[in-house]
Amino acid sequence: MNLFIVSASLLTLAVVAWMVWPLLRPGRGAGVSPDALNANIHREQWRVLESDLARGAITPSDFEASRDELQLRLLDDVSTPQPASPASPHVRPVFWTAKRMAVMLGLSIPVFSVMTYLQSGTPAAIDPVMTAQANDHQMNQMIEALAAKLRANPDNPKGWAMLGRSYKVMGRWAEAEQAFLKTGDLLMYDPDLLTDYADLLAVKADNNIEGRPLELVSQALAINPKHPMGLMMSGVAAYRRQDYKLAVTQWERLLDTLEPGSPDAQQVESDLNNARAKAKMGESP
Repeated sequence: MNLFIVSASLLTLAVVAWMVWPLLRPGRGAGVSPDALNANIHREQWRVLESDLARGAITPSDFEASRDELQLRLLDDVSTPQPASPASPHVRPVFWTAKRMAVMLGLSIPVFSVMTYLQSGTPAAIDPVMTAQANDHQMNQMIEALAAKLRANPDNPKGWAMLGRSYKVMGRWAEAEQAFLKTGDLLMYDPDLLTDYADLLAVKADNNIEGRPLELVSQALAINPKHPMGLMMSGVAAYRRQDYKLAVTQWERLLDTLEPGSPDAQQVESDLNNARAKAKMGESP
């Protein structure tokens, strides 16, 4: 399911529940914290994103881009202090009972939201490609806000890692490299960060994995021998230098980490069979 549709539906349901609950319950409802609400919504979006990756519904690169945007949105949402929403008193209008009002709100809010979006929004942005193009300006704004916070408080390795990944997604290679280097010791012990940095250096070197990028990949695999990105890059490097047996070994391990039958698994299986043939090992049954 499209991530936008899921997140928009969850947000709409949360708003409806928040507005309707006081009408269905006597007495005064408690105030709602916007930060807590945003955190819960983003946490659910994160679970959906991880589920899509595990099912093979999205590629690792799409997962990485969505993950960075989700992290930036969460940081932007919770970093601006907001007052808690006031409690909604239990009111019975003259011509409407509380339950009727709850039903009316429950039905009208989603319909009104959809109509408003279709009229003044950008429905085509539901398409992931269109979304990426339409959100460039907004992404840049959030990235610059994060960069400003890190310049003011630089002792935040995870924040620099997030900034480095964000710059990388936006194709700002030099700034991404500087941000990765500012993660300090975290860079040497986090296999995800090691492979992200290795991939960046390979891209900057015209997609050449040999040398420093491969050293970082080997370091990541020493920490986590089943790291998918590390196994993929190691296999690609071996294949390019015609070490087909090593490519087969690495891609077989990678295949074990993927969901059988997923698009990624099918692609790896195809590459694996090609490497097996060149290594004169034959294709798998």
